[in-house]
Amino acid sequence: MVNKAAVVFPGTPVGLRIVSARTGEPVVSLTENGRYEYELDSASYSVKEIAGVLSHSRIAHDSERGLIEPGNYVGLLKLELEEQATGETVSGMHIDVRSTKLGYEDEYRSMLENIADRCADFLLQLESPVDQPLIPDGLTEATLAQRLYFLKSLLGGEDFQQAVQRIVSQPNTQWREEFRTIDVRQSRRLGRYEVRQFAADGRRMEVPAGHPLRDTLKTIPERIEIRDKRDTVDTPENRFVKHALNLFLQTLEELLARLSAAGDEKYPGLRSEINGLMDDLEETLSHDVFKQVSQPELLPLNSPVLQRKEGYRQVLRAWMLFELAARLSWDGGDDVYEGGKRDVAALYEYWVFFKLLDLVSGLFELKNPTVEDLINDKDLVLKLKAGKQLPIEGIYRGAGRPLSVEFSYNRTFNSASQYPAQGSWSRQMRPDYTLSLWPEGFSQAQAEEQELITHVHFDAKYKVDRLVKLFGAVDENLDEEKAAQRTGNYKRADLLKMHAYRDAIRRSAGAYVLYPGNEKEQMPFRGFHELLPGLGAFPLRPNDSDDGSAALERFLNEVVAHVCNRATQREQHTYHTYRIYKDEPPDAVREALPEQHDGSSERQASPSEASVLVASFRDQDHLDWIFRNSLYNCRADKGSGSLLLEQDVVGASYLLLHTKGDERSGRMFRIVSKGPKVYSKETLVGWGYPSEPSRPYYLIYEISEIGVKNPLNAYEWALSDIPGWKTGYASKVPFAVKLADLMGAAVSPMK
Repeated sequence: MVNKAAVVFPGTPVGLRIVSARTGEPVVSLTENGRYEYELDSASYSVKEIAGVLSHSRIAHDSERGLIEPGNYVGLLKLELEEQATGETVSGMHIDVRSTKLGYEDEYRSMLENIADRCADFLLQLESPVDQPLIPDGLTEATLAQRLYFLKSLLGGEDFQQAVQRIVSQPNTQWREEFRTIDVRQSRRLGRYEVRQFAADGRRMEVPAGHPLRDTLKTIPERIEIRDKRDTVDTPENRFVKHALNLFLQTLEELLARLSAAGDEKYPGLRSEINGLMDDLEETLSHDVFKQVSQPELLPLNSPVLQRKEGYRQVLRAWMLFELAARLSWDGGDDVYEGGKRDVAALYEYWVFFKLLDLVSGLFELKNPTVEDLINDKDLVLKLKAGKQLPIEGIYRGAGRPLSVEFSYNRTFNSASQYPAQGSWSRQMRPDYTLSLWPEGFSQAQAEEQELITHVHFDAKYKVDRLVKLFGAVDENLDEEKAAQRTGNYKRADLLKMHAYRDAIRRSAGAYVLYPGNEKEQMPFRGFHELLPGLGAFPLRPNDSDDGSAALERFLNEVVAHVCNRATQREQHTYHTYRIYKDEPPDAVREALPEQHDGSSERQASPSEASVLVASFRDQDHLDWIFRNSLYNCRADKGSGSLLLEQDVVGASYLLLHTKGDERSGRMFRIVSKGPKVYSKETLVGWGYPSEPSRPYYLIYEISEIGVKNPLNAYEWALSDIPGWKTGYASKVPFAVKLADLMGAAVSPMK
């Protein structure tokens, strides 16, 4: 006896009972990402396993039991009943799997229609071939369910009904030449074609006496063939309309047959809708107009009537929306429709691609990617598949900085540990979408090498619909999160993945999640003060009124404005990154060095950035004057011994003094002025300079003794080992050296 809560497999007495694994309550339809237990009421049968979706219990029971876990699949899940003794499939049924995040009838269908609509636009842009063969399309079970959702919206809409009525009332017509044989006495106007037949063989009759032709011809044919031009509705455009309506009707008949096979008690409302649509189509096809129209062989895609005339244009669009979504060969179609299932996560990823493509196309001048890059015009294959890269290039000429642009779907950033190679410095990464911007005039490889390119990544995450699921709560307890991680539950996995994109892929300035939420908040995280670098999320939902793309469009405009701004901190950061890392690392500096400025908590410059002015003093009196006034003077003219004002000289942080006869020196001072100042020799005399100045002007540094605790107090430096050191008179000329290089000449700390 079949359990009353069970569903019976058609044509068998076998019942299937499904309950929620969480509550134990019986269910009729399933939801995505749910977990359900099933049980058959017969030990002689088994449900065919579906990898990753339906699995048998490994525990022995009186009858078969198992788990159903739909994951991201929604739609009609086919269950096949097999006889255990033979393994033969004896029956099948479909279980409805519903989406929990998108409206089942509106938002999901909206994604399908948007993708199919774009495909229709792409096909109409194809220049070759002009005619596409209409290949008979065998309807498979995998495509029937998809087509039902389109047919319900397309055929039941008022626009489609009005379009068909417009065609019937004002059909497209053509003049067509017809031939027919008539009695010669019924002929009226005769042309050259008809007159030539007067000399032909065949049954003839005498021309009556007194007839104008009697003097020329004694006899004429009894019957002749004449040519007429008649108005006909049997045109290629009307043939296409008839083909489309018959295709819709055929699909509905197939659907009705499948639904009827499931049992009379199943889907009564759906069958009623299908019958209503079929009645409307049959009534239209029985009209006198279509009785005169033959079957088509070719579809003229370039027909102005099909593309522009009211009525015909709507039917063409309806056919393309219906046909292309399931019939057009799509590299990624198996990701969405395989086995009759519909993977909403994969479909959402493709839908987001087209939304981003629209936004990017509106912002940049793309290099005509629409047809050539997205559709193969030889076999009509849409080149869109998860894991397959699709780059689209363009340019931007606004905001004063021309940019080269590349928008990529599934761009793979290979593992490239050797700087400055492009890619990921750890493991291979593949964001769903990447927007790359770099200054015009550089190749992409040059821009990568010189830190001029900016990558911004996006990932489509259908599985979440609220920000808290993406990034966790602000006040989330980290101990609880750690405990959850030990059980394999990573609450902030998507946030960590965005960090991985941002941190591992070289020259990446941002990574953002796109998810089907209703929230208005975008939650941007900024690494510093500016828009980039950053992380965040944007809600993007298939909704006719507000899909969230306006906020994303504003963000993209802000990204472009930021990249075009040459004075950003990020621009400085990338420049110095390039300047620092373009060379091999310097020699190690492990000597003790000051971490802070004397008497300050401010961080000291890196030894590779801080420079030291190496200069000489004349004698002890000169050195005493330097100590007494906390000043050091250099010649400011073109003569020998004058100071060359290089960046490291002007911006030196320290002063190392030496004099004639020194082999090493430990006389280190800190330069406190922001560069040297120019003073006259009279000013130096007024300051008690110990000798008569020989030059009219001097450069003066303000200096101070370094603090007692400064580690530099403990060193002396071998002068001849200092990079740039010159011997003889040239040793008196001041020069600058980096502190890191100077430490290579350091002698053991002074005792």
